[in-house]
Amino acid sequence: MRDVTKIFGAPGCGKTHYLLNLLDELLKIYAPSEIAYVSFTRKGAYEGRDRAVAKFGFEIKEFPYFKTLHAIAFATNGCSRSDVIDKKHYKVFSKALNMHFTGYYTEDFSNNDDKYLFTYFMRKNNPKAFEKIKETLDQNKMRFVFKNYDLFKEKFGLIDYNDMIIKFVADGKALPVKVAIIDEAQDLTTLQWDMCQVAFRDCEKVFIAGDDDQAIYEWSGADVNYFLDLPGRQVILNHSYRMPSNILNFSKAISSMIGKRVDKVFSPREEGGEIIYHNSLDTIEIKPDETYYFLSRNNFFLNKLDRMLREQGLMFFRKGKPSIKEKIVKAIIAYEKFRKTGTYATDLEQLIVDSLRRPDAEGTPPWYEYFNLDIEELTYCRDLIRNKAKLNSDRLQVSTIHGVKGGEADNVVLLLDITKNVKKAYRDNTDSELRCLYVGCTRAKKTLHLVNSTSRSGYDDVLNFNEIGVKK
Repeated sequence: MRDVTKIFGAPGCGKTHYLLNLLDELLKIYAPSEIAYVSFTRKGAYEGRDRAVAKFGFEIKEFPYFKTLHAIAFATNGCSRSDVIDKKHYKVFSKALNMHFTGYYTEDFSNNDDKYLFTYFMRKNNPKAFEKIKETLDQNKMRFVFKNYDLFKEKFGLIDYNDMIIKFVADGKALPVKVAIIDEAQDLTTLQWDMCQVAFRDCEKVFIAGDDDQAIYEWSGADVNYFLDLPGRQVILNHSYRMPSNILNFSKAISSMIGKRVDKVFSPREEGGEIIYHNSLDTIEIKPDETYYFLSRNNFFLNKLDRMLREQGLMFFRKGKPSIKEKIVKAIIAYEKFRKTGTYATDLEQLIVDSLRRPDAEGTPPWYEYFNLDIEELTYCRDLIRNKAKLNSDRLQVSTIHGVKGGEADNVVLLLDITKNVKKAYRDNTDSELRCLYVGCTRAKKTLHLVNSTSRSGYDDVLNFNEIGVKK
């Protein structure tokens, strides 16, 4: 890649807005088919295309290279959907090996066998990271899974997403584009960087955007050092449109402890903002007109946040799913209308109600006596109704830090609890864990609530918050 410009955008600095404006200027010079716009996610890649379609009257088909890298590799390799390994194949493979593989990976593995396939993919995604984690596995079992996974793909003529990129790199053909925009660069794996070097080899200009301080996917093979070491001019966006001064300064104190990084000087949205330290979740006031992220480092601790919100009779979303099933909400509304009118609006409404009916229910008692719900769910539903909760409201979100990267809320409630494995990871790769904590803190627009750990390990064990602006 030549004539490289690296654009560093700290949290809330308007990086996406900057890139879209850059795209507007490029489209005055280059045809849409001469520009590639790739991102870690489909949403990021499509954002630029959709804006150009709406603003300039282009058609979507004129933007063949506004995709994820996997999608570009899929298209250029002439693959079809039937070639790609999916859930049903993982079930067959699991049965053949008498093991259990889901094909879905998070940092908190709920299934131990998944670690072996995850490590198989890591060997290709980031060979250096693979060397560090392979020793933690049963070596005989690892070789057994690796060998049989290759045989399985060969027998059924299947490929996985890494295979697509490996083939693209091996073919060595650059894309017929003159300009490339690479977004979320801190999240790209070593293998994806190899693809970028091939794909954009002949480009006149390459713009690479990201934030090394928000590189929180190293566990899955992201190679932030590649991004940092890549030569090129640097542009640093110098104003946060999200964080007030107190939260910005606190977050900067955390990022300043990261060993390898690009220093970024940027100004806050406004003066002020609050950082409040809590010994318990009980002392947090949830304001009715503000948005909240309730965050933890690990999935394991989300139940604590879930339980607190349920006890207060509050509607929330946990990792994108509502705290009460839509089916139950519809059934309650439909049944109570039936009690008043004697009829259901649709046959579907009656079907939903009947599916939740208690076997011994007679007549038309109130819904909480008619439906077959366990006592906790029933109590929670009654509390929601009593509190006049908006059942489709997403203003309260419960998630891991990884799950809200790129998002923001008026308030962030961050549990400082971490697992034993994360504490070990902090010792082994301090920079990675500091980045994760930094991402969690920088989601807040008004107030950052830090909740003291109650488990054996916590961020408050490894960081002295008094030194970076928080009084316990």
